[in-house]
Amino acid sequence: MKFELVDRQGYIPDLNYGDAGQELASFIPSDYSFKQVSYHNGEGEALIDGHTWHFFFTQEGIGIKLKDGIVTLKEAEKLLLSIKSHIWGDNHQQVQIFMAGVTPK
Repeated sequence: MKFELVDRQGYIPDLNYGDAGQELASFIPSDYSFKQVSYHNGEGEALIDGHTWHFFFTQEGIGIKLKDGIVTLKEAEKLLLSIKSHIWGDNHQQVQIFMAGVTPK
C-alpha cells in the first residue's frame, strides 16, 4: 500500500534530519517509536509498530509505502495524519493524502 502527502501548492518544508541512524525522524512524529532499517539520500525504511514503512520523495510531495505487515485503513490514516502534522504543522490545510498505485496496462 502506497500513500502520498501532497501540498496543493507544491510546498514541502525543509526537513531536519535526525542524528546518524535516526535520520528518518524528520518524517516520523515523536509519539511513534521506530527503528531505522535503512537510509540513503533523504529516504529509507523504518520499523514502526512491527511494520516496515518506506519514506521517500515523489514529484509532488512525500511518499509513504507499507513494505511489510498488515494495517487497517484507520491505522494507516492515523499515522499519515500524524506525519502530515509533524512535517507541515497542525494549521496547514493544503496537504492532501492520496492512495497511490500503478495504473494497469
